[in-house]
Amino acid sequence: MIKPRALKVGDTVGVVAPSDAVEREGLERSAEVIKKWGLKVKWGKHVFAKVGDFMAGTAEERIEDLKTMIFDPDVKVIWAAAGGYAATEILPAFNKDTIAHLRQNPKWFIGYSDVCLILNILASFKMTALMGPSLWGLSDWDRESRETIRKMLFGEQVTGIDERSKWKKAIVGEAEGRMLGEDLELLILSFGTRFDPIAYGEGDIILALEELDIEKSTLQRQIDIVFSHKRANRIKGMIVGRLVNIKELSYPEWGKKLSPQELIVRRVKKFGIPLAFCEDFGHAEWDYPPFADIKKYFYNRKFLTIPNGIRAKLTVGDKCKLEYLEDICDK
Repeated sequence: MIKPRALKVGDTVGVVAPSDAVEREGLERSAEVIKKWGLKVKWGKHVFAKVGDFMAGTAEERIEDLKTMIFDPDVKVIWAAAGGYAATEILPAFNKDTIAHLRQNPKWFIGYSDVCLILNILASFKMTALMGPSLWGLSDWDRESRETIRKMLFGEQVTGIDERSKWKKAIVGEAEGRMLGEDLELLILSFGTRFDPIAYGEGDIILALEELDIEKSTLQRQIDIVFSHKRANRIKGMIVGRLVNIKELSYPEWGKKLSPQELIVRRVKKFGIPLAFCEDFGHAEWDYPPFADIKKYFYNRKFLTIPNGIRAKLTVGDKCKLEYLEDICDK
């Protein structure tokens, strides 16, 4: 796998909004966090643009910002402002020339949710990335979350997600493979494309999934599709993060009988791989009205970044842990 080099003080972070529009105040507040790490911030030209109440500028504007940061030799990190529902429009940015340039000049990409589409592109071409907090909202996550991603970027030791985290065992066992942190829906949307991280990429996989705002019946179908993939045998272990606002409106009587976690366990059991739940990564549980700004102080404010492409060992038993088996940065 191709890894970017560790950052040093004075390096530049390029901020782009590849999907939904983002609120300026929260983004600028979080930018102050990374400035305190000694990093410079370069804003995409269209990062605060809006198309109605949806996208962060037109597809052409978002592609322009993304490619500008990719080909700027001073930019060492490309950090997504936020996720959303429009990242599919920026896929044309990743043409043959762009991929070749990134393989020769690797740089960190950071984000989750809709931005997993970009992380899938990198994984499919054997490049590492960080599935972690978007820049907008970084200041809302706790100190450990911010320190974990800072350490990863600067090449300081991060050994994994240890036993102190909010683990729950499901299927006991051990597995080794390369990390693939994912939003479940975006993983499914990548299937069959040239950016399919299960079809391409390198080696065995430990799959780390999270999701929000879908029905249990949809969740059930999506897990079935993952394990019906023609290369699903690459998946040797599985971690499920936060499952936020997973309800069932279409079949309410059936939906009351099973939790989202139970649905997943029933399906993964058929494939005989270890499975654990970890509530320390994924979408925020508090981000729903009313009183979202107040509720965040009473919910889990941890988002431990997943280093995609890094070899790791998952242990599921009376104690669960995830150990990283190699350096995250190219030193």
